[in-house]
Amino acid sequence: MTTYNLEKYRDKREKVLGVRKRGISFGAIAATVSFMIVLGLSFFVVPKSIAFFNSRHLDDAIYKLQGVDTWPQEMLPAIRQLTGVKAVVTDTDDTRIVITFDKSVTDTRKLTAFFDHKGISTIMLNRVGHNERMATMKKEAQFEAP
Repeated sequence: MTTYNLEKYRDKREKVLGVRKRGISFGAIAATVSFMIVLGLSFFVVPKSIAFFNSRHLDDAIYKLQGVDTWPQEMLPAIRQLTGVKAVVTDTDDTRIVITFDKSVTDTRKLTAFFDHKGISTIMLNRVGHNERMATMKKEAQFEAP
C-alpha cells in the first residue's frame, strides 16, 4: 500500500476548496489604501501642528508712544535684547511697535517697567496671541489684495 501524496493532488484539492492564489489580497489593498490616506492627511496636519507647538507660548503686545509720533530707532535693538523677546516690528509709519515675546519667560509688566526705566511713556494698545494676530493679518491681506 502506498501513502497519500499531498503534492500530486494539490491542484485538485485547492480547486475543490476554492483556494485561489491570484492577485493581491483584500487585506493588502486595504492596508495600502489606509496608509495612503494617513500619509496624505499627515501632509496637512503635521506642519500646522509643528507651527502651533513652536508658537503656543508667544504673545504680541502693541505699543504706542505718548506725545511723540515715531519710535526712536535706537530703542528697537535694546528691546530685542530683553529676555523672552522674540521679535520687534514697527508699522509703516514707525508710530507703533509690535513686540512678540514668550509669555512663559516675560510679561507686559516687565516690558512696561523697561520703558519706564528708559524714561519712555508708552500706551499698550493691545495684547493678543501670536497665532491669532498672524491669522488676522492673513485675513486682512486677502482684503487688501487687488
